Amino acid sequence: MTRAALKSGGTRETRTRRPWPTALAVVLLVIMAVGAAAGAGSGQAAERPLPPPAKPVPGLQAAAPPAQIAAGGGASSESDVALAMRPLAGPPRPPGPKPAIPRPTEAELIAAAGFQPDQVGYLVYDLDTGAYLGGHNATRAAFLPASVLKIPTTVAALAVLGPDHRFPTLVRFDGDRLGRDGLWTGTLALVGGGDPVLDSEALRALVGALKAAGLTRLEGRFVYDDSALVATPALEPSQPAEHAYNPGLSALSLDFNRIRVRWDGDRVRVVETHDTPPVAPVRLTRASDPAGWSRAGPPLRHAFPAPGTRDARGLVTEVWRLSPYAPERGAAWLPVKAPGPFVAAVFRALAAEAGITLPEPEPAPGPARGPIVARHFSPPLSAIAANGLKYSNNLLAELLGLATTARLDGRPHDLAGSAARLERWLAQTLPWVDWTGFRMANHSGLSPDSRASPEQVVALLRFAEDQGAALAPRTYDALLPPRRFPDSDATRLAAAVHAGDVTPRVWAKSGTMYHGRGLAGFARGASGHRLVFAVFTSDLAARRAFDAGYLHYAGGPVARARDALRRARDLEHALLLTWITRH
Repeated sequence: MTRAALKSGGTRETRTRRPWPTALAVVLLVIMAVGAAAGAGSGQAAERPLPPPAKPVPGLQAAAPPAQIAAGGGASSESDVALAMRPLAGPPRPPGPKPAIPRPTEAELIAAAGFQPDQVGYLVYDLDTGAYLGGHNATRAAFLPASVLKIPTTVAALAVLGPDHRFPTLVRFDGDRLGRDGLWTGTLALVGGGDPVLDSEALRALVGALKAAGLTRLEGRFVYDDSALVATPALEPSQPAEHAYNPGLSALSLDFNRIRVRWDGDRVRVVETHDTPPVAPVRLTRASDPAGWSRAGPPLRHAFPAPGTRDARGLVTEVWRLSPYAPERGAAWLPVKAPGPFVAAVFRALAAEAGITLPEPEPAPGPARGPIVARHFSPPLSAIAANGLKYSNNLLAELLGLATTARLDGRPHDLAGSAARLERWLAQTLPWVDWTGFRMANHSGLSPDSRASPEQVVALLRFAEDQGAALAPRTYDALLPPRRFPDSDATRLAAAVHAGDVTPRVWAKSGTMYHGRGLAGFARGASGHRLVFAVFTSDLAARRAFDAGYLHYAGGPVARARDALRRARDLEHALLLTWITRH
C-alpha cells in the first residue's frame, strides 16, 4: 500500500476492522501519555489529590500496616489511607492523668521563710507505723521551746498526780464554836492547796459552808496559810514585771492572780471582775513628775511597801505607779505579786456580804491546825491541763509543776529547784531518750533560758500517747487544742504547698516568745495515719541581744521580732501541709 493510500484510507480501514471499545481505549492511552509527559515537565504529580484524613480521636493513633513496619516505614499507600479512615472500634479512652504540681521541698520552704538552716529544727513520725518521715536538726537541743514546755509539765503532772487529782482549798478552825449568836472564838485559817483555777465562786461556796455551820462573827484571828508551795513575786524575773502574764504565785491564787484597774486623770480604782469584789490590798497612783519616766518605757512600776503598811482603806501589800505619759483615761490588767493577802482580802469581803464578820487577815505563823469546817475541790486535773494547754496560762503551768515535784519529794521546791527536779523525773521515766541539752528553767516556758530539741518533745508525745487513759480520760492528744489552720497571718508559704482538697486536722501546743517559736502535737495525714511532730524556729543571738538591751518597749526591735514570728508561723503551716498531703 502506498503512503497516499495509507493516508487516505487508513482510518476507514481501522474503523471497519476494530470494534469501538478498542478505539476508545487507544484514545485514553494517548491522553494519559500526554498528561504524564506534561506532568513530568512541570514536576507535579498527575494523580488526583487524596481525600483528607479522618479527624484524629484523642488518645488513639492509627498504626502502620505490618508490612510497612517491617520495611522500616515508607510512604502511605491508598490502602493505608483507607485504614486510617475506617471507623474506630469501641469508645474513646479517657485522657491521661494530669502532671503532678511541683511542691517546694522543706529546705526551700525554710529559705523562702527567711531563716538560716540552723535556726529551724523539726521531726515528724507516723504514729501508727512508727516510721520516720522526716527531720532536720532533730537532735539539737538548741531551740527556745516557749510554751511548748507546757507539754512536759502537763505530762509529768498527769503521770505523778493522776488525771483525777483535785486540788483542795480548806478552811480550818482551831478554837471554841459554842458561843451565842454564831460567835466563834479562836483562829480561822484559809488554807491553799495550789488550786490553779480557784475563783470567787469557790470562795463564796466556802463562805456558805461557814454560814451553814453557824458562824456570824469571829473573835480571834483570821489567817491565810499558803505554805503548801513556795511563794514567789514573779514567774520569770527577766520578763516585764508589769505584764499580766507574769504574776506572783502561791498555794493561794485567785482569778489567775490579776486585777483590773481603771483611771481617769488622777482618779484610779480597782474594778470588779468575775464577780470578785474590788478589795485587793493593792494601790495604784499616777505619777505627776516626768523625771525618770520615758514615753517609750514601761507605763507602770511596782514596789512592795514595808510590812504592815496601812492607809485609810486598810492594809497595803503592793504599790503601783502609773507613768505621767500614760493616756488621760484608760484601763489595764495588773498582775498580783502577793497573792496570799489578796485572796484572803477577797474572802473577808465575801464573808461580809454573807453577814459574817472576820478580822483583817494576816499570814499564818505556821501550818494551820484544827478540824476542817469547809472545803472546796477543783475540777479534775485532766480538765485543768486541757484548759492550760488551750489558753497557755503560765500561772497554771507553774502551779502544776510545783505540785508535781512537791508530791515526788514530799516537800515544796522553789521554781528553779522544781524545774530541775522535773528534768530528772523525765530522764528517769524516759531513759531511752537522749536528754542532752534539755533545760527547764521553769514549768511554763516563759524563761528564755529553757532549751529543747524536736526529738525530745516528739519522744515525750509518743510516750504520753502510749500511756492512754493513765494520763487522760481518752488519750493525751485529746487534751491538746485543735489548731485553726492556716492562721490568717500565716498563708504565703502555706498557699504555695497546694494542699488541694485535703482538710488539715491538727491538735498541737504552740509556743511564742520574741525570736522563738514552736509547735508540737499530732496531725492526721491524707492516708488517715496519725502523725506526731515538733517544729522549732529560734534565733538565739537575737534573743540574747533583746534581753541584754531590755528591748520590750523599743519599736524597731519589737517590730522585727514580730515579723520573725509571723514568718515562723507561716513556715510551720507550710511544713505541716507538706507532711499531711505527702503522707
